[in-house]
Formats: sequence, structure tokens, C-alpha cells
Amino acid sequence: MKRLWTAVACATALFATGAAQAAVVTFNAPGQIATDNNTGVATYTEAGYKIVGAAAAFQLNGISPQPEVLVGGFQDPDNNLPTPFSLVSSTGAAFALLGLDYSFFDLGELPGTLSVLGFSNGVQVASRNLSLAGVNALTHINFNSSWLSVTEVRFSGTSLFALDNVSAVPEPGTLALATSALLFMGAGMGAFKRRRTA
Repeated sequence: MKRLWTAVACATALFATGAAQAAVVTFNAPGQIATDNNTGVATYTEAGYKIVGAAAAFQLNGISPQPEVLVGGFQDPDNNLPTPFSLVSSTGAAFALLGLDYSFFDLGELPGTLSVLGFSNGVQVASRNLSLAGVNALTHINFNSSWLSVTEVRFSGTSLFALDNVSAVPEPGTLALATSALLFMGAGMGAFKRRRTA
């Protein structure tokens, strides 16, 4: 029985180690934006996550001291509205948004607002509006528990903005489910062993 619980504890620790490792999207891979000419959808993939949106929604730019950042906040020329783009897992699984760096990207316009929306299977579950006024250098922001199980994070801005070091981890529920299954297995095996020795 002692060996069984040791095995369960080791397996749980392995699951926890894997789930606790955050992926950081640094946008340091220029030339990695793929555009589908039929749909006009652009995709940037890094660290198990994808940025997806209209081809004109975002681009990679160098900005000192960071080698590359993602720039968004471009307006749709047809309706003059912000053009959004989304962060999703490459596998389509839910994830937790932990934090990111953001700033105003100054091309001679006035700073506006960066809108960050969290969705779970198409339903909005979280939102955060960040003023870009006075944010001329990359500034880090952490996200709270309402961003723990999202399948899409949508970004748009009323002026240009820069993003870097977007940090996310796979859905914490995956670890809880795996741990529960292991504990259930361990309890079942313990009961079976007690019946056999009785």
C-alpha cells in the first residue's frame, strides 16, 4: 500500500510540474506570420499558442530595447473600428492567461485604450480595458482568476499598441482532473488489496 501511494504522489508531482510551466510568447521570430490568401487570415505561432486575425490586424516590429513586439490597434478602413485579433492555444484547449507586457505604439496619434477580452467556448467570461496614455515603455500586467480557463483572448485598441511576453499555461483543470483520477485509482486499488487479504 505504501508503494502505491508513493507512485500516486510521484505521478501527481509529474503532472503538477508540467502544468505549472508557463509558455511565454515573445514575438522574437520575425517572418513567422503565415497568411491564407483565400481567407485573408494571418497566423503567428510560437510556444504552443497562436495569434490569429485579419491580415491587417497585427504585425511584428522591432522596438528598442526589445528585439520584436507585436503591434496591433489598426483600424478597419471600411468602418473605422479597431481590428481585433486573438490568442488561442495551438491545440484549441483552454488555458490561463497569466500576464503580458504592453505599451502605446506611437506613430504620431493620440494614445487610446487597449481592450482585452477573455472567452470560453465563444462566451465572454472576462474583460480588461487598459489606458495607453503615458504608457510609452513596455509595462507588465498580471491577470486574475477570471482568466484561468479561457479558450480565446481577444485584443483590440482604439490606437496602436505593442504586446510582448504574453504568458499562459494550459488549463489548471487538466491537473485537477488528472490528480482526481490518480487518487480514485489509488483508493480503488487499496480497497481491492484489503478485500484480497481479508
